[in-house]
Amino acid sequence: MPSTWWRDSSELVKEQSDLLDIDPEQRLLISGPPGSGKTNLLLLRANQLYLGSHPNLYVVVFGSLLKSFIQMGGNQYKFPSENVVTHANLFNTILRREGIEVNDSGMKLVEARQLRANHLEALINAGRLGAQFDALLLDEAQDYTPQEIQIFSKLTNVLVATADVRQKIYDVADCSTALADAIGNEYRLKFHFRNGHDICKVADGIYKGYPIYEPMLPTSNYREADYPSEALPRHPLQFADQIAEMIDQVKRQRIAYPEDLIGILTPRNEELDIIETELNRAGLGNFYTRANASNRFDCTRPIWLSTLTAAKGLEFRAVHILAIGYLERMPNVAMRLIFTGVTRAKTALTLYWNNTAPGYLKSACLPMEAPKPAPARNQIFGN
Repeated sequence: MPSTWWRDSSELVKEQSDLLDIDPEQRLLISGPPGSGKTNLLLLRANQLYLGSHPNLYVVVFGSLLKSFIQMGGNQYKFPSENVVTHANLFNTILRREGIEVNDSGMKLVEARQLRANHLEALINAGRLGAQFDALLLDEAQDYTPQEIQIFSKLTNVLVATADVRQKIYDVADCSTALADAIGNEYRLKFHFRNGHDICKVADGIYKGYPIYEPMLPTSNYREADYPSEALPRHPLQFADQIAEMIDQVKRQRIAYPEDLIGILTPRNEELDIIETELNRAGLGNFYTRANASNRFDCTRPIWLSTLTAAKGLEFRAVHILAIGYLERMPNVAMRLIFTGVTRAKTALTLYWNNTAPGYLKSACLPMEAPKPAPARNQIFGN
């Protein structure tokens, strides 16, 4: 990943560099489009605080995959990897110190989160917990609940968060108002650098017709001359055919982008299991890793397999999203989930489905396809 993490201040543009001049004691909400440098800036802010007078701090993330990814950036900035934690681990550690052991086995994720939050809120209200951390820095904060944001706010003096509500992928109450109340000072990044122009067009097409959506294409600083971008919808294809075509592309991309990561994403784990089998059969077994399985993740391998949910916050030179039809089972989050998946891609994006895909995605992909002839009269009648 030669270009994921900044190596020197000269790599920052002015709006990114100016953020680091803001008083470190200030609470700060960093917002902006995918690829605008939010996570990079969060890590640099963490290092700025850690090397200053805030050693008791944590960078807090959702899942183990994003934790591992950010730890890689922390190594670049010489930030202690043990100070990057998931929110579940942080909350459980605090509760254990207070003699409370949360048994969330068999519980749904949302239920387990609610249980931990209720315990912490009760401890705070009872006066047993206060601002015990010098600073807490939250990545992808749009996916926390208002209750969780209020808890983070009470646990620290300095609260820093990154957020983009378009990438909210959990079906929980919106925390935008809670974030604004807890932090107040918002720093908006305008420009982004990750996504090629064709990928921006698909992302913008997904949110077409939403007046509050800010299009990505006009503010893209992606260097098309270096890596011309391409977005390809592939349909209708049975799942086995999707995998076969994806494998052919991945083999070519391994040659075209030998130093870069390739992401293979699906809505569900079940399809990833099948993809693994076929990658092994195709002789790619030594090149991929099951990124969303913490006990099997190997960050040195160039092909990462993950669900769309676990891939939030990541980026890849090339992205393949298969089995898109299963998004129809996730209607409350499907649009934000596919937007998040699409914007993981820097240069090459391929989207695979058979007959079923959200209408807004089909519409967003139309400019990437050959023009379709007008339907004949008999076709309109189903003949």
